[in-house]
Order: sequence, then C-alpha cells, then structure tokens
Amino acid sequence: LNLLISIMGRTMGALGNLTFVLCIIIFIFAVMGMQLFGKNYVDNVDRFPDHDLPRWNFTDFMHSFMIVFRVLCGEWIESMWDCMLVGDVSCIPFFLATVVIGNLVVLNLFLALLLSNFGSSSLSAPTADNDTNKIA
Repeated sequence: LNLLISIMGRTMGALGNLTFVLCIIIFIFAVMGMQLFGKNYVDNVDRFPDHDLPRWNFTDFMHSFMIVFRVLCGEWIESMWDCMLVGDVSCIPFFLATVVIGNLVVLNLFLALLLSNFGSSSLSAPTADNDTNKIA
C-alpha cells in the first residue's frame, strides 16, 4: 500500500505538464473555431428559433473555449448541429478533428504519465538496507 501511495504521489507532480499541454490544445481549437465560425453566428442569428444566440457559440473566446471543453467531454453533437445551422458542413471536419485529436492527446498523455511511473525500477522490492521493520 505504501508503494502504491508513493507512486501516486510522484504521478501528481507530473499532472502540471499534462494540464498545460491539454490547455494548449483547447486554446488552439478554441481560436480556430472562433476564427472559422464566429462571424457566422453573428450574421445568421435569425436562424435560431428564438432569434437569439445559443449558449454554446463561437462568438468570443470564452464561449469557444467552453465549446471545445464540452467537445472533449463528449457532448459535441448539439454544438455541431448549431454550428451547421449557421454555417455549412465545414463544421463537421472541425468537430471531428477536435474530438479525435483532443481525445488522443488526453489518452496518450495519460498513458505515458501512468506508464512512466510504473516502470520496473519503481516496482522493485525493497533491499535489506532499507528494511524499516528490522529488530535491533
């Protein structure tokens, strides 16, 4: 149990790198979506039933960032339909690329982080010198 806790502690230190790379990926896709589709939402707002912008849109960076985060969480179909309503079918490759690349980055970084901390050197048995249960 002590070995497992120490491995998990070393893994938490490397989570900063994972979070940084993931934020860069989200930032890139958010800026791309804002540049590609942001003007379409403003110009074609009358296509929505209430003639009002939906909550999930690409008009500014905050909403774009939230859409990309939502896509990475798996809730991307509704946002893609809204994008196709104001734009065209060019939303499909963008959303598919966001899903595929984002999930591959998350999976790859998570597995690399996990496997690097479960290397053979970290799982070796303690030597006799480090045995804390010795009796005098």
